[in-house]
Amino acid sequence: MHVLVTGATGFVGAHVCRALKQKGFVITALTRRPPASLASYPWIDRAFQWDPTQGLPPLDAFHKVDGVVHLAGESVAGRWTEAKKRAIAESRTIGTRNLVTAMQRLDSPPRVLVSASAIGYYGDRADERLTEKSAPGSDFLAGVCQAWEHEATRARTDRTRVVPIRFGLILGKGGGVMGKLLPLYRLGLGGPLGAGRQWWSWIHIDDVVGMIHFGLRNDVDEPLCGTAPNPVRQREFAHELAKILRRPAVIPAPTFALQLALGEFSVELLSSKRVLPDRARKLGYAFTYPKLGKALSSLVGK
Repeated sequence: MHVLVTGATGFVGAHVCRALKQKGFVITALTRRPPASLASYPWIDRAFQWDPTQGLPPLDAFHKVDGVVHLAGESVAGRWTEAKKRAIAESRTIGTRNLVTAMQRLDSPPRVLVSASAIGYYGDRADERLTEKSAPGSDFLAGVCQAWEHEATRARTDRTRVVPIRFGLILGKGGGVMGKLLPLYRLGLGGPLGAGRQWWSWIHIDDVVGMIHFGLRNDVDEPLCGTAPNPVRQREFAHELAKILRRPAVIPAPTFALQLALGEFSVELLSSKRVLPDRARKLGYAFTYPKLGKALSSLVGK
């Protein structure tokens, strides 16, 4: 299978492309720096220049492409200035719109678009059990995710399936939430964030790859929740990670301190999203890492 990947050189994209290449896929990347990407990422077979918010990708990039994996988007980490929020929204909405518009101009469009989304779709929902059927939230990221998915579904026709995947906190080596937390926990400075009662819905990077592969290869044409089937409260996450590292997890980060340090982004660390992948499991996806302890141990060692 020949896939076109956006965001191919990012933390998630690099894992996805390397794993798909090992499964025999041909990888074409849309990237801002094609020569550097080809030189640094040997699993990329072809690369074309594209800035997601500046126009359509070149139609030549879609030559013989069977599926598209859309991962590009501004990181949500960091203080949410107005400029940062604009970049988060535009990189997803305008970028996806440009990608889909190019697909619509093809005589033979790809058979499937697997498009990243996020559990930010649901907003802060306390202890509510959330699935693919649950209504969206109303905060900033919920609005971004709804617009993001709306733009992706414009690609749906009788010839093209669309699979938005609402990913939770992605656990992997070298980036994501683990890249932020591990240095603190190794120093014994880890602990609950705020009260620690908020639900964290997480997924191992291997299951990120697995769910994308599942969406490409199976007859799926609807959103999936990209979260492990066993979400945990944040204080349980903190204690589990500290136990594996044999470090204490007794230093809480007070809510006011997080708000002062991170501004509006602190909402994402303190909000509660208890998301369950009901549709993915009913369709037959089997998680490699359904439990947090095994997932964390695979990433940091005992």
